[in-house]
Amino acid sequence: MLVFKCFIVYNYRVWQVIFIKNISPYIKICFTFALVILIGALLLMLPISTNPGYETLNFVDALFMSTTSVCVTGLTVVPNIGAQISIFGKVVLALLIEIGGLSFITIATFFIVMMGGKIGISNRFLLRESLNQNSLKGIVGLIKKIIFTSLTIQAFGFILNCLAFMSYSPDPWTTIGVGLFHTVASFNNSGLDIFGDLNVVGNLSMIPFSADVFVNVNTILLIVFGGLGFGVIDDIIHTHNIKRFNINTKIVLITTILLIFGGALFIKISNNARTWLECFLMSVSSRTAGFQSIQCADLNSGEFCVINFLMFVGASPGSTGGGIKTSTFFVIVVTIIAIALGKKPVVFKREISHSIIVKSLALAITAIIFCCLAIFFIAIMDPNLEIRKIIFEVISAFSTTGLSMGITGDLSVGSELIIIFMMYFGRLGPLTILSLINRNWRTGSENGIKYVEEKVVIG
Repeated sequence: MLVFKCFIVYNYRVWQVIFIKNISPYIKICFTFALVILIGALLLMLPISTNPGYETLNFVDALFMSTTSVCVTGLTVVPNIGAQISIFGKVVLALLIEIGGLSFITIATFFIVMMGGKIGISNRFLLRESLNQNSLKGIVGLIKKIIFTSLTIQAFGFILNCLAFMSYSPDPWTTIGVGLFHTVASFNNSGLDIFGDLNVVGNLSMIPFSADVFVNVNTILLIVFGGLGFGVIDDIIHTHNIKRFNINTKIVLITTILLIFGGALFIKISNNARTWLECFLMSVSSRTAGFQSIQCADLNSGEFCVINFLMFVGASPGSTGGGIKTSTFFVIVVTIIAIALGKKPVVFKREISHSIIVKSLALAITAIIFCCLAIFFIAIMDPNLEIRKIIFEVISAFSTTGLSMGITGDLSVGSELIIIFMMYFGRLGPLTILSLINRNWRTGSENGIKYVEEKVVIG
């Protein structure tokens, strides 16, 4: 009980520091993620985080593992987490994944509210930006729903995972440990696993379970629920009529279904030797989860293109996943179609606002530019690596997917730091990074000056 009280007091103090007035909420969001990553790295460097017989992680590797956990990515420089990382280290990784998936600000707010604390207007603005919401209305209530919903889904997933892994280990504690870690990693769309505890060779991910329907279906469901976004889940739970779903929910559900089934179909077309179960898991997992049922190093050109596309699009806004997000992709596609037809971009009898179109295009283009720069610099620093594998690694890092063609452990220190930044950049999102220089975050306006509109020649 004393430890719990100390934890609450510590979070409250950190919360007070984070909520200093007159500082942009975007800076605070970036700061909290960076702080959690640094603390996680320091914990993973401790000898107690590594099993006897293995070297302790150096700072860069520990920073990489902490970043891949907090940014719920799944890329790893540890060959076999189950064998090398101790129980203490695995608990740290699981907590970092949970904090990264829900965000430290969300968790801290929940504890403050449970203690009877009040959340002011400026702090609600921070929560709105952290949760990627359009309104301050009901933001504190949404925090409670997020925590309770996520814990409930993970509790059911944990029970099913324990039943699924019982046949792989005679030790019940191992089953519980692997089941809990896999549940947290799946729901939060992180590709890290500790299957080495089940005597599975490291870095094979879900490949040893590629024929296990129970394990695959449970993993797919957890990934999908975690990637839908808490606002969408809340709307589904409380709105029983599909026609009454809000526009965001409809867009997310339609895009998600098309990407899952379309991705599986195109993977199957690209390689008919794949089973449908493998295709569906890869289609779902490629959208920021990172569990692989097939060796990514053996992907043919068609599979390579499909998976890179799915990774880049990613999950949905307000979810535990990354990428440019399903709604961003949807808005861009609808805008392109509208331009081609000479019409206004209309969805469900509602016109998409000009500001949303501009933000969607800015987000996608910024992501492309940063990915291209990362690919360029890694190719310069590690000329021995295939450009195909570098492209895959960078997009996987940006989208916080965690799939790899096997080059993560071969990266130089410089390239490793670039991947660390891309994971951080992808988890926070391009718009959050761009907004760090936004001085008008309070008013939301660019400036008070109006200029004459000019038509620039394009195309």
